[in-house]
Amino acid sequence: MRIYLRFLGVGLILGLFTEFTLKIVAGIKPSTFIHAVFAYPWIVSMAYVASRLVDRVVDSRWRGDLLHYVGVGIGGLAIEWTILGNGPESNAFQTGMFAMWTTFCFGPRVLSREANVGSPPVRRFWVTFAITSALMTVCVLAVPGKAKIVAAVLALSAAYVVWSLWLLRIAWRGRHSARPRLRAVRLP
Repeated sequence: MRIYLRFLGVGLILGLFTEFTLKIVAGIKPSTFIHAVFAYPWIVSMAYVASRLVDRVVDSRWRGDLLHYVGVGIGGLAIEWTILGNGPESNAFQTGMFAMWTTFCFGPRVLSREANVGSPPVRRFWVTFAITSALMTVCVLAVPGKAKIVAAVLALSAAYVVWSLWLLRIAWRGRHSARPRLRAVRLP
């Protein structure tokens, strides 16, 4: 249960920042922020289940990480395109959306691992995330009027691309670390 709660907490921090910035700071339908607060735990929980499933069927940590990364990115785009209506023909930044989904659905897989919690690469990620988030919020607040929306989307897209690739790098660097394996039970 502790592993799940840590995964959930990391995913909520990484994901709800987007919603906070767009809905509250930039002012795009602030009332819908409450919907995100209720939807994100479900989404991150599904990412957790997918992560556990990947671990059961893929024997290599790196291949599992890569499969999970691509799967949640594509799954996130599918949700954006079908349910949320931000299809490829919209003016939304598809790369930024892919990166956002991989950050908040794949990030917990990497950042909440026992071997990674408190490690220097993970601490650097969190410090950079906090500083970037604060600077981005201040910058978006400083932009006048409707330009806030454009500034928020551009800043978030760029930040999430960097964060997403950084998480992939952390996974790559930890690819040789031991992974708990399920043992086959021998019957007498």
